[in-house]
Amino acid sequence: MPARAPVATADAAASPAASEPPVSTRERIVATALRLFSERGPSAVSVRDLAEAADVTVPGLYYHFASKAELIQAVYQARGLGRSVDEMTPDDIPRAGPVEARITEYAERNFARLCEDEEFLRLMHREAVLGDPDAVEVGRVLRDRYHGRWRAVLAGSTDLDPDADLDAAVHVISSFAWGLFVEYLIQRDPSVASRIHDLARMIAPSLRRAR
Repeated sequence: MPARAPVATADAAASPAASEPPVSTRERIVATALRLFSERGPSAVSVRDLAEAADVTVPGLYYHFASKAELIQAVYQARGLGRSVDEMTPDDIPRAGPVEARITEYAERNFARLCEDEEFLRLMHREAVLGDPDAVEVGRVLRDRYHGRWRAVLAGSTDLDPDADLDAAVHVISSFAWGLFVEYLIQRDPSVASRIHDLARMIAPSLRRAR
């Protein structure tokens, strides 16, 4: 007589292993890269280091990520950083309103988000400053996406002049915002964020419709 299959118990059915979805190989690689990059920085972690720590082969890692730069970009996205315009969520978009208010709201959100990830960003941008080619390549992608998000924020203002030079405004705002964050890292003074209001007050007149 054939043996019966074991009957699942209530405890087994309710166990975390039974209820949680399995982690994909790609997710495991990203989680491993996030941990190692946060500890050492990208340039100090080889592809072989990543593959061994994630329990995959080097070809297996390259099956999921065409390059180390692509993996670094995925690590940023895993932390909620580096979204494209199409990936912006309702929480990313300021409330409808005039350009000055939207600059202030979005810049304050960005500053707070950067401060939350300051240790990670400090390490990752150190790599770019030192010339790590993968970090530099990812930096270009993230910069372009950041500019794209800012352009979308400005374009949605209710009092925007149709002829306003959005590209110039985006470059000024993004440079100021990053410089403010760097100043915060040096001084450890969160009150530097108050200057965001001054920036918005100065930039808004160049973007508003004539009254």
